[in-house]
Amino acid sequence: MKIGIIVVLVIVLLAITIKYILYRRQMLLICRQIQFVSEDITNHRVRTDLTEKELVELAQLLNEMSDKHNKESVELINKDRRLKETLTSVSHDIRTPLTSLKGYFELLMSEEDTDKKLQYAGVMNERMDNLSDLLDELFTYTKLQNQDYKLELEECDMTRLVLDTIFSFYESFKQAGIEPMLDIEEKKHIVMANDVAMKRVISNIVKNAVVHGVGQLEIGYGVELNTGDQVRDKIGDKSGKEPGGKIYFICKNKVAHPEDIDVTQIFDRFYKADKARSEKSTGLGLAIAKEFTEKMGGSIKAELEGNFFAVKLIFDVKR
Repeated sequence: MKIGIIVVLVIVLLAITIKYILYRRQMLLICRQIQFVSEDITNHRVRTDLTEKELVELAQLLNEMSDKHNKESVELINKDRRLKETLTSVSHDIRTPLTSLKGYFELLMSEEDTDKKLQYAGVMNERMDNLSDLLDELFTYTKLQNQDYKLELEECDMTRLVLDTIFSFYESFKQAGIEPMLDIEEKKHIVMANDVAMKRVISNIVKNAVVHGVGQLEIGYGVELNTGDQVRDKIGDKSGKEPGGKIYFICKNKVAHPEDIDVTQIFDRFYKADKARSEKSTGLGLAIAKEFTEKMGGSIKAELEGNFFAVKLIFDVKR
């Protein structure tokens, strides 16, 4: 009887020893796999030869952590690449007004005619404004690339923002010889947004139309009601609730060469349809508009219909 117990104990001890050895080997294998995965971005999956639930769950968790690490690493690499490309691309735009400023400054210092001095000073002031706008857009775009950057959202009167922003372009319209066709609903509509960011979005869209358009400009603003709300609104709603839907802002301008525009790249940084560097355009305006719009929970899209290019904003109406 004692011999039988001893044999059983020996077998159990042997089984535990073998199990321990297998677990140890498996853990060493997992450690080597983790070391390999941590050294570089790889699609290698941590695997286990044993089927114990704990080891399988451990491998799954490690793979999930590896996937998250790889994703974050790729995003950091891409952001670093984009930042370098941004700095390289913008260096030309910075040098252009600086070179021009230096040239006009030398003319100003050597000129004796008062009228010409005033003319040169006016040009210098315009170049400084262009440079200031460029640096501001570069700073804003770089800030928006930070994942931790958050916008403070609050209830905003979208109608007021649209009207104020369009009115601020009065002189720009006049100088460009543009008489915009306006179809703007003046009823107050509230959206969750950031006042400054929303003005920037609308301003960038209108500015893009003024700079790149060829005269004809149409601006629309209002609410697109849901189908059910449209019916309810027509028959009269006794509940006292405001009909729901989407608020939209659309800016449509005529373009000279629609064949040069790729709507799939319109919101890419530094994209310019004419491929030319312009002192009036940094190529960042619509990219910034897209970043701000998405951070405020809205959507933005570009469309090309014949000779007309349009950018449209969509936001949920709060009330």
